[in-house]
Amino acid sequence: MSDVMNHSATRVAILATSEKMQQRLSSLLEDAGLNVVAHELPGDGFLAQLENASPDVLLVDLSEENGSETDIIDTLLDYDALPIFFNDSSPAGGGANALWAKKLARKLSDIATCHEPVAESAGKPDVTEAILSAPQADIEIPVIEPIAGVSTTPDVANTTEKPMGAAVNTWVLGASLGGPQAVRQFLATVEEDLPVAFILAQHIGANHISLLAEQLNRVTPFTVLAGRAGHLIRHHEVILTPADKDIKITEDGYLSLTPAMESAIYSPSIDNVMDAVARHYGNMAGTIVFSGMGDDGARGCEAMARHGGIVWAQDVDSCVISSMPDQARKTNTVTFSANPQALAERLYQYYRD
Repeated sequence: MSDVMNHSATRVAILATSEKMQQRLSSLLEDAGLNVVAHELPGDGFLAQLENASPDVLLVDLSEENGSETDIIDTLLDYDALPIFFNDSSPAGGGANALWAKKLARKLSDIATCHEPVAESAGKPDVTEAILSAPQADIEIPVIEPIAGVSTTPDVANTTEKPMGAAVNTWVLGASLGGPQAVRQFLATVEEDLPVAFILAQHIGANHISLLAEQLNRVTPFTVLAGRAGHLIRHHEVILTPADKDIKITEDGYLSLTPAMESAIYSPSIDNVMDAVARHYGNMAGTIVFSGMGDDGARGCEAMARHGGIVWAQDVDSCVISSMPDQARKTNTVTFSANPQALAERLYQYYRD
């Protein structure tokens, strides 16, 4: 890609929730001078089309709430080869269309111009989340501000008296490829009164966290939020582990975040999250390993069992990729395997008994 790029040289791919919107955006952006090289609905076919089209930037349109937003998140979570621009506004119609399209075209060209390929060792995608000239209509993700004076000591003991409302039972949900679908099915089945806090460790690009939280918030009675230092872990929450951080838990039950090790193979490290939760909560902790490639979580399962926690896994038949659950089962720590819905039902029954 050249260092200097004008509108006509910018190659854009469009991912939209409806055929009508993708055609509309394609026409407007081409009139504004961009080169639209791919436009498709969500799905595996779109990723294949991207590889052949070699665009400079990907425009993801979320302006229409028609239920396809979930397909978009599933399509993009494991894709980090391009800068991505998220748009949730629509052209106003009439003469305003051209002005709106020119602004969008300029923004897309700027993103493509500024984008530099990510070094393989960094393992971090370059994603731009943005909204063009419109109020945000999506669900707001709760963000808890840090609490002054909270300890960040990495070695914690679970005997310290905790603040009122602190979680007693905490489970780690570990997932990678195919995980967003499985976790969504699991959380959609979870009962509102389940006395558990979940910490989700999903292999994902750092800038996809808010989009994943938004999608999960739409299906579960629990509150889904991005992990923040100083947040008190509570029941009825799903805390998303930041991709570039390691989680620790302070003696009194607050989150502490430290930079992830540069040598880490996975981001975030499911093993590290499981280990931190197991050390703090002991036999009040548990973990479920969902669909994914590789063996991240296997060592964490051993740590969980060693500290008295429960280890479950998604069954082979319901996985997109069963490598991670299979590796967990090879540790001989998994005591129950099932599909996501059955795992949620079994968890509720466990605490009822």
